[in-house]
Amino acid sequence: MAQDLMRGFMFNNMDIRGVHIGLNESVQTLLQQHSYPSAVSSILSQLFIASALLSANLKLQGRLSVQVRGDGPLEYAMAECRVEQPGTLEPLSLKGLARHADTVDDNLDLHGLVGKGQLVITIEPDEGQRYQGIVGLDHETLAECLEGYFYQSEQLPTHLQLEMHGEQAAGFMVQRLPTSVSDEAQADEDWELVHALVATLSKEELLDLPAEQLLHRLFHEHDVQVFAQRPVCYQCDCSRERSAHAIIALGQAEVDAVLAELGRLVIDCQFCTTQYAFDKVDCHLLFNPTSSVPTTQDTLH
Repeated sequence: MAQDLMRGFMFNNMDIRGVHIGLNESVQTLLQQHSYPSAVSSILSQLFIASALLSANLKLQGRLSVQVRGDGPLEYAMAECRVEQPGTLEPLSLKGLARHADTVDDNLDLHGLVGKGQLVITIEPDEGQRYQGIVGLDHETLAECLEGYFYQSEQLPTHLQLEMHGEQAAGFMVQRLPTSVSDEAQADEDWELVHALVATLSKEELLDLPAEQLLHRLFHEHDVQVFAQRPVCYQCDCSRERSAHAIIALGQAEVDAVLAELGRLVIDCQFCTTQYAFDKVDCHLLFNPTSSVPTTQDTLH
């Protein structure tokens, strides 16, 4: 089984950086968790790719999520990337989820799915202040909406390509950085050149070519530094311990009422569909401060 990999790069004589990512295995694992309509699967997969691309240059440990929400058949869809040990080759972990109407036309585009909607990008560091940016879905595709977000919110011209077909999924991003040269006209010319080159990248090339071959095809006449590969994987971070904390947060009176009616309490993970079951003994131990949380009881799949 091929491993999903991310590869960053930077132009040595231009203030431009980029990222290539292949996510075949991760996207297929994501889509196997739920039976999504094909139109919903397409948008969710694009969000999945985008969350990984946008996390590539995070300099903090935490989470970055990309979400669309609106009043259409697709109520919301979100993808989240978890970054551990920024600046290292520690794997990035991804998860995602969508909520939609019972019936969804497979031919709907972004606006047909979401209706009047918003694009929400959230950064949640483990330590520090949470950041959230919200913009309207003012363009035809998710990639164009993300480009608009960067230009509007960060003043960073950006090109994004998010592609999937069958069991293949890949993404590509180049982004102009705040210029470090005094010649702004030269920086503009550099960006126009690189943007024109990446605009020639076809869907088939992005899905089929490995990063090294693709970058050589696009930029063989330029001085580009290519960084080491970084693994990426689908990984839900639910656990029995986190479920136990959620039960404690409900309060003993409410938990006792559920137990009296059902005999046990089951916590469902919305992302990966894993279930964590707690019976009366388990819940009693949770509310007893002298006892530890049980870790060997049933986990239902």
